[in-house]
Amino acid sequence: MAQKKLSSQKSVTYFFLKSKDVHTENGLTSITLFARLAREITSVTDREKQTRVETFWVQIDDLGIEHATEKVKALPNCMEKYEVSEKVFLHLLQLSKSCPNELYGVIPYYLKANREMFHSWPELEQSWQKNQLEESGTH
Repeated sequence: MAQKKLSSQKSVTYFFLKSKDVHTENGLTSITLFARLAREITSVTDREKQTRVETFWVQIDDLGIEHATEKVKALPNCMEKYEVSEKVFLHLLQLSKSCPNELYGVIPYYLKANREMFHSWPELEQSWQKNQLEESGTH
């Protein structure tokens, strides 16, 4: 009896992620910067889908607002995810070795992009209080 051959597909996607978050704790305002270059390998067979993420470079910097440059302060307070070509990915990887801090301000040539804005703590607290009032039925 002949066995069925399982069909299999493999895809590789390259990502550049970066974020900036401004936060205040104990009266001190800080900026946290994050950047990451990663490759996602997805294999699909007739029976299942498996995804593996490989990180090639990551950097996290936390600095007091008084030490931040105007360029850093002007960056949006958000997380950005860029799907890039392999060629752009390799250029970004090369840049990460020579001047990694520049990657926080880079907007690469991308295939797809997504941005999620961060809410400030006062906005989050206000939203939480509003939800609490609505749930309790008092306004």
